[in-house]
Amino acid sequence: MRRVVTAALAAAAVLGPAAAPAAASAGADGGIGPGSYRPEPWRAWVQEEWTAPAGRYCSFPLQVRVVSQDVRVRVVARYGDGAVRREEFAGPLVVDFVNGATGQSVRRDAGGSGAADYRPDGSWRRYTIVGPAGFGFRPEDRYPRGYYLLDGVHVIAFDADGTRRMAVEVGREENVCRSLGDAS
Repeated sequence: MRRVVTAALAAAAVLGPAAAPAAASAGADGGIGPGSYRPEPWRAWVQEEWTAPAGRYCSFPLQVRVVSQDVRVRVVARYGDGAVRREEFAGPLVVDFVNGATGQSVRRDAGGSGAADYRPDGSWRRYTIVGPAGFGFRPEDRYPRGYYLLDGVHVIAFDADGTRRMAVEVGREENVCRSLGDAS
């Protein structure tokens, strides 16, 4: 129970207006301010299967195969020029993570929810996860390399150059590369 309350409080602190509708403008730093929460209708979103080359997240090629999904997305805030400022993602998603070198696989529930915040140029600013959900860190990022299943509240911040870092981690992190035999 304590973990649920802690996660709920952390989510409310991180998501701010996305967690509760408010009724006008963005903050000076490009954040979501009071009145800018105007969700558009939910629409279907498809998680495509993909393969990351060896060295990006794991020492082997990592494949993600979708087992089942019913993910949806909606825009909740836009910049004055109409560009998307924040999107929310939610819905069930089950995937198999596969070691492309050995064929070993693990099945995981990755159907949490998330909020993606973008800069005016369309680049990622922040991704907030209320897991479980997956996210990868590369060798040049400021978090240990791996592809993680994040359960709880996690916030990944993106520097202007695209470098990723874990800004908030409340909950559990499973590095699926290690679960699939990666020693590094």
